[in-house]
Amino acid sequence: MGSATGKNVVLFPFPGQGHFAAFLSFAGVLRRALPDDVAITLVSTPGNVATLRRRASSGAAQECPFLAFRELPFVPADHGLPPGCESADGIPPIRIIELLEAFETLQPAFDDFIAGAGDVVCVVSDPFVAWTVAVARRRGCAHAFFASCGAFGSAVVHSLWSRLPVRPDAAGRDLLPEHPDVVIDRSQVPSYSIRDDATAGDDPAAAFFGRQIPLGYQTDTVLINTVEEFEPTGLAMLRRALKLPVFAIGPLVRASSGPISPGTDTAAAVVSFLDSHPPSSVLYISFGSQISIRAEHMAELAAALETTGRPFVWAAKPPDGHDIKGAIRPEWLEERVTATKKGLVLHGWAPQVSILAHPSTGAFLSHCGWNSVLESVTRGVPIIGWPLAGEQFYNAKMLDEEWGVCVEAARGNAEGAAVEKGALAAAVETVMGPTAKAAEMRRRAGVIKAIMEAAREEGDGSSARKALEESFKAMKLK
Repeated sequence: MGSATGKNVVLFPFPGQGHFAAFLSFAGVLRRALPDDVAITLVSTPGNVATLRRRASSGAAQECPFLAFRELPFVPADHGLPPGCESADGIPPIRIIELLEAFETLQPAFDDFIAGAGDVVCVVSDPFVAWTVAVARRRGCAHAFFASCGAFGSAVVHSLWSRLPVRPDAAGRDLLPEHPDVVIDRSQVPSYSIRDDATAGDDPAAAFFGRQIPLGYQTDTVLINTVEEFEPTGLAMLRRALKLPVFAIGPLVRASSGPISPGTDTAAAVVSFLDSHPPSSVLYISFGSQISIRAEHMAELAAALETTGRPFVWAAKPPDGHDIKGAIRPEWLEERVTATKKGLVLHGWAPQVSILAHPSTGAFLSHCGWNSVLESVTRGVPIIGWPLAGEQFYNAKMLDEEWGVCVEAARGNAEGAAVEKGALAAAVETVMGPTAKAAEMRRRAGVIKAIMEAAREEGDGSSARKALEESFKAMKLK
């Protein structure tokens, strides 16, 4: 790595697919905004770097061919992690805290790298690796957080993390002290974050965030992958709680590739299926790359799809508790949905951006991960929410209560979670049926699409461009 001037910006994402995708998009923004002689380097562990290097500079994507990489030594087994587990995709959500604790041990190696990397102008890290602030301060460079999720979700999560473990009241609610107008239900908080007893005992998550949050307040600025006009409430909450400069620099979202190129069997099947249906008639279903729903919940969803009779494209994965990258057994899904001849089931990869951009797509049944949210609303597609983990619950809450573009059909993937085919079918019909509510949701989704398009304009007048320019001052980049 290096440049003619020796100046560098160093990126350190949390190791998860959604976080990596957002950081690669952010790297592209930096490259377009900064002089060519400023190098941009992404730091992670060897396995993650190998994957990202291929993604950034090879194949059809060519996302960031300019990006340099730095590996930090990491052996998962030294931390009790499964072999090859260097990212959140290789571990169940309840064990994520183990990965976060393991990444804390990278601080000495990261410090050595920054010390020898020339003129590092700024370290931009994920909030999950807040310990990078200490390295930046020690080495005299600026520091910024880049949050790949939305503002409202970030504000709620910050409040919860600051008070771990969470203890709901007698009515099963959690009242956020900093945000008295926001009420979070027990079902919207990860079970491993909740304690009903009077004493917490040993709580690794509470201990971890107890170390990280005080460091976080020492950063210079916070960048959020959202738009000021889209999340004014969430941004106000975040600024009030953090008392730091917070800039909305989004939407950083994969651009539509236009018509789906039928270069693979999967793409060809998707093109043929979508082209054969009228506008706004197809339901797209995906629960992201990391988590899946339970086998019994897949059965309920399949039954709901049969009830509605609506065409669908389902990017399916094996159910929770099974190898998420493994094969899908016929008894889980295909025996239930192929008989109707109404849907297309995709195994693994799906051209999600292009599916959402296709005129035939009328709604997105989603886990409400932030990248998926942005990819949907930037194309004017309303959402049927089935949040599963993390801030997904709060993304669905914001989309429903503030914008009216989301109907929550189910919540969570725990055993005994309330998932019923009748409720799922009703949610699909509410969003896609010939009703006044469906029409209003499509209208509101169109309003958001226009807001997103205005923010993404390349001109100096766009809100994202202005926010980025202001953030550069705090990051010592201009």
